[in-house]
Amino acid sequence: MQAAQCAVTSYSFAPSKSPRAGNRGICNGGGPSRLSFCGLRKEIFGVPAERCFRRAALAARPTGRAGLQGYRVMASASDNGSHVTAFDYDLIIIGAGVGGHGAALHAVEKGLKTAVIEGDVIGGTCVNRGCVPSKALLAVSGRMRELQSEHHLKAMGIQVAAAEYDRKSVSDHANNLASRIRGNLTNSLKSLGVDILTGVGTILGPQQVKYGKIGFPDKIVTAKDIIIATGSVPFVPPGIEIDGKTVFTSDHALKLEWVPDWIAIIGSGYIGLEFSDVYTALGSEVTFVEALDQLMPGFDPEIGKLAQRVLINPRKIDYHTGVLAKKITPAKDGRPVTIELVDAKTKEPRDTLEPQARKKGEEEGFEVSVAKTSFKANTKALAENEGEGIAKLIYRPDTGEILGVHILGLHAADLIHEASNAIAMGTRIQVAEHVHQPLQAQPIAV
Repeated sequence: MQAAQCAVTSYSFAPSKSPRAGNRGICNGGGPSRLSFCGLRKEIFGVPAERCFRRAALAARPTGRAGLQGYRVMASASDNGSHVTAFDYDLIIIGAGVGGHGAALHAVEKGLKTAVIEGDVIGGTCVNRGCVPSKALLAVSGRMRELQSEHHLKAMGIQVAAAEYDRKSVSDHANNLASRIRGNLTNSLKSLGVDILTGVGTILGPQQVKYGKIGFPDKIVTAKDIIIATGSVPFVPPGIEIDGKTVFTSDHALKLEWVPDWIAIIGSGYIGLEFSDVYTALGSEVTFVEALDQLMPGFDPEIGKLAQRVLINPRKIDYHTGVLAKKITPAKDGRPVTIELVDAKTKEPRDTLEPQARKKGEEEGFEVSVAKTSFKANTKALAENEGEGIAKLIYRPDTGEILGVHILGLHAADLIHEASNAIAMGTRIQVAEHVHQPLQAQPIAV
């Protein structure tokens, strides 16, 4: 038997305690600061709104409307701070991933002299080892499944020969996409005059940062405010030995250096599901090892049940739940990977969104309701023979506040942004409106 493979897909926080999904920053100095989950607030810079406007007004132009609203801020390289005296910069951002990049663009728009410090490569986790390459591989796996689904294609009158793929070309597709996005981010920072300081950043004290490369002298810079946006790294539990070949993390799995006949994935969350989708589409068999008593324990129960029926049961996937991978030893000297499983039933499962919302409602004295619709009633989904799916919205019926949204099905990753924007803007479902599209859950917005 070919040596077994094991992919560890659990994650932990980096030293900055910033979760991989959505790098929140920490602002030092200048009094109380606030950082919005979806973006920066001007309060983080510790200056009044009027002062921010005067700084930005250097690059503003009239838009035909009265008052302060009659100006639109235009960020440019010349905006990057001509007024700093006491500090090297108004703002230093440690980490140039998508969080740090977005913060830098916003800072320049507000007229702040800005620098980013990056010890690895521009784009951080998301662009280089996360969202971007994984979505490129998922695009390939999706095409492969379409071409392999003879029944699906035949129903639409399409006949194709057996689908094949070239592993290196698939890997190159993911790497090239990451490289292109990384270049775009770098060029956008340079075009706005943001200084890119290369090296590992360390906060020495209030408003003071050291950075540098190994083997070279460190440099010290100062700034009125500092944002930490350092992202995260894969978490490897105790007892698991990583060799990067037969036992590896998600960082290694994205490189797609080879496609094993069989692979075990420790953890069955959304990251584990993504890798199971990619590797089974390319021919691997997959085994999930989940410590809790059910697959996808963090999912809404209804969504998890449908996901298992659509994404797991029809594929070459088996699973072990309620067990913990206590020790994993890489293949060596002709011996296969060994995975020691122990009983983990005493571990309590994690709450899901809907129970959390109901618990909060009980504690704070408000009712929680659920509205949902099936893709089987959706014209666009049926036209593509993709009726397996559901959209589910959790809300307060008294105020219309949206508490959470789940979508499973065709183009779910595109549709969820409409819900995300509605929550961020505080939209109430009684007045929610959108342009009619066949593949949208119209019954949700009532």
